[in-house]
Formats: sequence, structure tokens, C-alpha cells
Amino acid sequence: MPTPHSVTVVGMVAALRSAALGVLAVMVLVLVAWASTADSGADATDAVATALQAWLVGHHAHLAVPGGELALVPLGLTALPLALLHTATVRAGRAAGVRGRTGVLALASSVTATYAVVATLVALLARTDTVQALPVSAFLGAAGVAALGSGTGAVRATGTWAGVSRRLPAVVRAAAAPAAAALATLVAGGAVLVGGSLAVHHDRAVRLIDGLGAGVGGGLLVALLCLLYLPTAAVWGLAFVVGPGFAVGAGTTVSVGGTDLGAVPAFPLLAALPQEPGPAWAPVMLLVPIAAGVVAGLLCRRSGAVAVDGWRPVAEASAVAGGLLAGAVAVLCLLASGPAGPGRLAETGPTWWLVAMLAGLEVAVVMAATLFVLRRR
Repeated sequence: MPTPHSVTVVGMVAALRSAALGVLAVMVLVLVAWASTADSGADATDAVATALQAWLVGHHAHLAVPGGELALVPLGLTALPLALLHTATVRAGRAAGVRGRTGVLALASSVTATYAVVATLVALLARTDTVQALPVSAFLGAAGVAALGSGTGAVRATGTWAGVSRRLPAVVRAAAAPAAAALATLVAGGAVLVGGSLAVHHDRAVRLIDGLGAGVGGGLLVALLCLLYLPTAAVWGLAFVVGPGFAVGAGTTVSVGGTDLGAVPAFPLLAALPQEPGPAWAPVMLLVPIAAGVVAGLLCRRSGAVAVDGWRPVAEASAVAGGLLAGAVAVLCLLASGPAGPGRLAETGPTWWLVAMLAGLEVAVVMAATLFVLRRR
């Protein structure tokens, strides 16, 4: 049985290693782009500070910029610290021989606390004349990312995934896989929508890249930034196919009901935005949540975990699946929204509670209908 001291130490080491590798990866990319852009006018100190700020934004930290804040997360970048934390915690847990609920909590707490403190220190250092990272948001954002990455890693290190699953109520176990399948369908639908729109408006995206005049190094950095923001755009696409859509600035909306946009930033990924008043085929995208509900129902029926010989078990499984899906969609929408700059850009992204509520309701209703149809057949 490992001592609490050893668990704390290995957790601290895992957090420090994860933070160092994450900062190093971002630092290399930013410094290479800076070095290849000789006319940028920025010195090495500003480039290092920018790299640290980019790492913090990947944790949903807020940056104070002239006239507002920047906190719109590139979810592709968030995947890096999550993977590093998960892997490091698994190794630390196995090295310390962590067992049981107490060991999992101790290890995850050690990693989370250390990682959040490191992010706060980075926020205090990552300052330029025009941009400052807000330490409190850095602490909270890093703590959330670390809790998820280290928590799953600690459980995996003990090899007790099956035990955790068995402790859940039967209806939750039965609804978890259908909810996950429905979420995957919605995210895939949003991603396909974004990719298709980018392909259609390829010329517009190229003009935006050329208009930035960033040079070769800057162009590569812009392209990388677009790739990192693609998962965020997929969540915006999810909000679109569900119905409510998203905003790209205060007083704007992009939804199946229509598009109302003003001036938008010259960011190449935003070339995928539809033109006002919106495409006539937009309501067809509402078939995606219907497909998600059908997939959830088929998976639930195939698993045999829910008896479909009565309305009550069907209603319970559908309601729980809809609730789980709504919770997951709410988290994704919260991460994919936030201020993207001063002025109108203080409001960007989907309205998390509305998208989550409608997604859960749509999938739950269609899933229940699918199960009843399968019962008749």
C-alpha cells in the first residue's frame, strides 16, 4: 500500500512533467514562426510571452487585451494537456501502486493542485505591454483540465474501470453508450457541415489568408491556428444542426432559422460562415439530431440492456440518455464559447444551456420513438 507522501510526490512530478512538455511544444511552434517572420517587429521576449499565453488559452484562461478579453478556446490545443496529464497520471499511479478510491482521489488531487499552481505562475509571467493573462482564470481553467485528465488517468492506473461502471445504476449503464453514440453523431454532423462549408468557400478562405500578409512563417502559424480551432468550429456546427446556432459577436446569429452577421474578423476559418440571410437548405440539417436519436435507439435495442416490452423502461432509458447527452453538449458548448476580443466580439459561440436542452430533448424523443417502432416490429 503506497504512503500518502509517495502518492503526493509522484502526482506533483506528473503535473510538472505535463506542464513542461505542454509549454515546450507550444513554445517551439511559436518561436519557429517568430524566427521565420523577420519583419514581425516582436522581440524574443514577446514571442516567449505569446507562447505562454497560447498555452494558457488552451486551458480556458482569459487574456486581457486592449478594450476587452480573449478566452475563446482552441479545443485542438486543449487536447494536448489532457493527453499529457492522462498519460503522466497513469504512469505515476502504476509506479506508486495506487489502489482504491482513496488512492485515486489522492493522486488526482495532487496532480490537479500542482498543475493549477503552475498555470497561475505562468499567468503571472506571461505578460506583455498589451496582453496580460488573468491568474484566477488560469488557476480555475487549469484545475478543470487537470481534474479531467488526472482523474481518468488515476482510475485507469488502478484498473478499476469495470468497478466504477458497476456502481452506476442499471439505467445509467444502459443509456451511456446510446448517449455517447448520439453525441458522436452530432459532433460528426457539425464537423461535416464546417468542412463542407469550407470546401465551398475555399476561395474566400484563400483571400483572407493572402490579405493577412503574414509571410511564410506567419502563414504556417495561421494555418496551424485554424487547425487547432477546427474542433471548436465543429461544436459551433453542432449548435447549428441542433437548431439554435451560435453568435460571432454581440447581436449576431447563425442558425437554421437564418443568418444575421455584421463585420467579422478576417480569420480564414470564418470563411465557412454562411452569407446572409442564410442558405435555403439550412433546415435540412435538423435531420442530424433525428439521426442521432435513431442511432441511440438502435444501439440501445441491440445491446438488450433495456426491455422494450413497456413504455416505462423505454421512457426512463431515453430520458437518461437525453440527460447525459445534454450534460456533455453543455460542457462542449461552454468550452467553445467566450470572448474573442474587444467590442462586439465579447460574445461568441453557442448559448450552452439552450443548445444542451434542445439536443437532449430531440435525441430523447427520437430515441423513444425508435424503440417503440422496433417493439412493434
